[in-house]
Amino acid sequence: MENVKRLIPGILFVYLISFISILINDSIKHIVNLEALTIGIIIGILYNNLLETREIFKPGIKFSAKKLLKAGIVLLGFKLNFKSLLNLGPKVILMIIIFVPTVLMIAYYLGKLFKINNKIPILIGVGSSICGASAIVAMAPCINADEDEAVVAVSIINFLGAIGVLVYSAIALVSGISDIEYGIWSGISLQGVAHAIAAAFARGSGAGEIGTFVKMGRVVMLIPVAMVLSLIFNKKEKSSNVKFPMYIFYFIIAGIISSLGIIPNQLSMILVKLSSTFILMAMVGMGLSVDLKSIKDKGLKSFLFGLLLFSLISVTTNFIITRLI
Repeated sequence: MENVKRLIPGILFVYLISFISILINDSIKHIVNLEALTIGIIIGILYNNLLETREIFKPGIKFSAKKLLKAGIVLLGFKLNFKSLLNLGPKVILMIIIFVPTVLMIAYYLGKLFKINNKIPILIGVGSSICGASAIVAMAPCINADEDEAVVAVSIINFLGAIGVLVYSAIALVSGISDIEYGIWSGISLQGVAHAIAAAFARGSGAGEIGTFVKMGRVVMLIPVAMVLSLIFNKKEKSSNVKFPMYIFYFIIAGIISSLGIIPNQLSMILVKLSSTFILMAMVGMGLSVDLKSIKDKGLKSFLFGLLLFSLISVTTNFIITRLI
């Protein structure tokens, strides 16, 4: 009970910012539709770096960014229709399978070019290719990375992902790319699950569903990558620390239930609405966790490395998707 009480102030604070984000979006969407997700993350970043988030809020903020995100993703499954998503075809699945090891290889050799400790580029590569900070935390023991190395990588990935959401959301408003192409691009190229989903839904529900599906495909790659990296870094005993993300399984089950049409539409709509609220709160929590000073102090060279890697990923995947998919 005591642990629950610790979470309440932060959760209420995150919900307040989320509610304000919705109000702002509703008031300006006739001019420009930024989406509440984008506005929420901007408010979170500005608040944390200009006013500094109070300690009393931090447990609830962490809970929102981690647990509510997973719950929101699972509930999002009730919005999916796998029949239409399967029309994406084997090209997208093949792209995911090729994408992850390719990014890791580029990260490794780019790190050598930048003369950075080889574990930080690998961690940033893992975060960029699979599922952001979650993949970094899960993978750090597999390669025997120090805590400081993991902290630097997580800070850089969170910041780049937040910036990516803003840039992609702006592109969604003006680009001639189709909803399907945009959804695939967001899902394949943005770092964290929250980043990919927020950016994908900036183009609408169709692009959002596709982006979510593609992103989940990348997350599944966490297990084989963990096994390979454990072998490479001679840390076989650590590979058991990386467990299959069960929320993916629940997300798929929810999608199957939705596709079969076995629950009432009204209940489905309630679950989807709850999903939107949880994901918005998770994005606000993520914004409140971005510390710009930490990035500057702990790894400017690593940040430039991460920025270059993200730019390469974004540009090349966009080219491939619009030309070949």
